[in-house]
Amino acid sequence: MTSPENETPPHDGVERIGTVISGRYLIRELLGEGGMGSVYLAEHTHMKKRVALKLLHPEMSDNAEVQSRFEQEAMASAHIEHPNVAAATDFGRTADGAYFLVLEYVEGTSLRDALEPGPLSVARALRIARQMALALERAHESGIVHRDLKPENVMLVEREDEPDFVKVLDFGIAKVLELGAASASSDVAKRNVGQPLTRLGTILGTPEYMAPEQALGEAVTPAADLYGLGVMLYEMLTGKHPFDPPDRTAMLSFHIVAPVPLMQDRAPAQDVPATIEAVVRCLLEKDSKKRYANARALIDAIDSAAKTSGIELSGTASAGAPSPPPPGERRPWSPPDAFAHTYVGTPAPGTSPDQAVFPPSQRALEEGARPSVTDTLRRQPRRVLIAVAAALPIGFILVVVVVLLVTRRHGPIVLTADGSTSGPVARAKVATADEVKAAVALGPEALETLAKEYPEDASLLPRLAVAYQAQGRPADALKIVRALLAANPGAANDEEVLQLVVTNAAKGKGDDDDEAFALLEGPLGEHGVDALVELSTAKAASRQIAERLHARALRSLAKPEVRAHATAAVAVLLDLRAAQTCAAKKNLLGRVKEAGDARLSPALKAMKNTRGCGFLGRTDCFPCLRREPLLDDAIDAVEARPAPK
Repeated sequence: MTSPENETPPHDGVERIGTVISGRYLIRELLGEGGMGSVYLAEHTHMKKRVALKLLHPEMSDNAEVQSRFEQEAMASAHIEHPNVAAATDFGRTADGAYFLVLEYVEGTSLRDALEPGPLSVARALRIARQMALALERAHESGIVHRDLKPENVMLVEREDEPDFVKVLDFGIAKVLELGAASASSDVAKRNVGQPLTRLGTILGTPEYMAPEQALGEAVTPAADLYGLGVMLYEMLTGKHPFDPPDRTAMLSFHIVAPVPLMQDRAPAQDVPATIEAVVRCLLEKDSKKRYANARALIDAIDSAAKTSGIELSGTASAGAPSPPPPGERRPWSPPDAFAHTYVGTPAPGTSPDQAVFPPSQRALEEGARPSVTDTLRRQPRRVLIAVAAALPIGFILVVVVVLLVTRRHGPIVLTADGSTSGPVARAKVATADEVKAAVALGPEALETLAKEYPEDASLLPRLAVAYQAQGRPADALKIVRALLAANPGAANDEEVLQLVVTNAAKGKGDDDDEAFALLEGPLGEHGVDALVELSTAKAASRQIAERLHARALRSLAKPEVRAHATAAVAVLLDLRAAQTCAAKKNLLGRVKEAGDARLSPALKAMKNTRGCGFLGRTDCFPCLRREPLLDDAIDAVEARPAPK
């Protein structure tokens, strides 16, 4: 073992093993090595704590850009304090001039390894994606864009009852947009914040997970991280990347112009709920402005889509999670080349246009339909799309696609009985199952187009509302619900529509819950009143929110126009709640026995308690009920009638 004073500059990573860095980090093991530096398993000599230590090669420490990037990684990692982010704890320079960065040592399985056997269950994929979104939310709030999200940079750690606890790693090429006042005085912040480290047109990141704007060398925003997460979520759900270009150099072009294949096209054996696929397609929008507004909107969308699909996200991870490593075996967090990042220029031409890449679409547009941009792209011959995506310079791809779309568009022409041409073809009144499924997967815009093509298809509006909700647009979703109920009051029986409204009512914030309560109070009829009864006792994230929610639901239930929609079972439940005396409650037991259901059981059973009133709660609150079997008869009757689901 050597001291920092007698460190000798080693020639490769292995020679560092056994040395002490900065007087306190004993190098134990080489985890990974690249052209710029190495990553080690180290131990703090005083605290006896294992850490990961990134170390630049001494010669790289003289490279100003490399040094700035390394400092920027240290700054980014240090300013993101979140359980789902691997924290940086120290930064400095060795005696021989090499820069080092100390990070939390994460022991588990990389998401890449977890994907090796095949796709994950929907519940497991959503739990992992949600934790990644939480990490991004904190990073973006701190003014930091990761820019290199990929399965190799996501570790799954076993923690208590969660075998898939996520740790996001490697902010080596993170973009620091701004940092808090706490960092403003640091030399690193003064040098790097707001200073571009990348020349215009240089592309940093991993091509398979780059957002279109990132691939074009444009300004990168938090939306680029959401796109990368979307690619990974697609991969988790299908076991396959969305795109399959003929070679890696064409991948960037596919991100820019190629339509995202339906999951069933890429993985026919996988059954992914349409609401979940809608979330992924929103993340993979080519236009960054059409993606979720931020990571919080994505988290809300995941929660809503999971609830709509009956998927439980809380609690332990689903079956199929990676098993802990065998005794004595570590799964280090570092990828094979811990410092390797991709610097990609314009894709090279020369790709064979004859290779089939895109699977056939399940959405068959009729000849008379007016296709959207996505539809038109999907209808091009595969060799045309491959030639556009793989063979042309990036700067001209969008121009070519626009020209292609304009030249391919045409209005519907039909042949009449006398042989002349005229207006649109007579269409079916409802969309086909394949058209609906494809439109749901493509998102609200596709559903809007389909609804215009089939104005008499009443089944499309509920799907459009759910799609808006999944995309983080509750106000638009509730507008659709109101229009749907006005046109078809029977839609109040749609459980998915009701759940959408209840979800927004329970949020307790902004205009969305105002509109949701307005729908529950009237247009949703008896189902709305039933939901208000549930909300009046529902659990919430905090006691304060619960109290506010309960009070609001009770105010709604007190309105005569709302009570007018109540069923006999709910009406007697509300009357029993309002009754203040033993005699008043006793007089209601006949109605309870005749019309009440299981929702009344807890309140009735509480009335069997012979204590709770008077001094120290020692006297009976309902003595008038003890001489007759009225209460027991009422309990038996309501428990024989299940509450509505």
